[in-house]
Amino acid sequence: MSPQPLQLIIYPSPLFAAHWALFLPSPSDPNQKAGTRIHADGSPASGFEVIFESEYDLNDCTQSYRIINLGEIEAAEVEKAARVVEAPKKTLVATSVGGEGPRRRVELKNCQTWLRDVVEKIVENGALGEEVMKILDSAPKN
Repeated sequence: MSPQPLQLIIYPSPLFAAHWALFLPSPSDPNQKAGTRIHADGSPASGFEVIFESEYDLNDCTQSYRIINLGEIEAAEVEKAARVVEAPKKTLVATSVGGEGPRRRVELKNCQTWLRDVVEKIVENGALGEEVMKILDSAPKN
């Protein structure tokens, strides 16, 4: 198979972190609106699961979104990395009653941190260059 575009879909939110997803447009769609969407769905309170949607069509999307091109890649490389990187577990936990015990800083994980880890794995595997991490770092977070 030949390389195809890898895109970042950003679904903005005024109150919460924007939802991020990877998108591989179908080579048979000249408009690049149909393809495979890969993302971590859930919340820091309940945890996330990785979802592969092979028949995703952006024409059917009712949410606003933005697309950022990340590069050209073999689809198998993206799917391999997405299957290796574990979805974030529950990271938002209730505080203890009475506030006793040591306080510790909690690192919240979400779809953005998962996607960044997947792209980092793709870079480690040599399928994309380091510059893609700069693109992610400058992408809108809300």
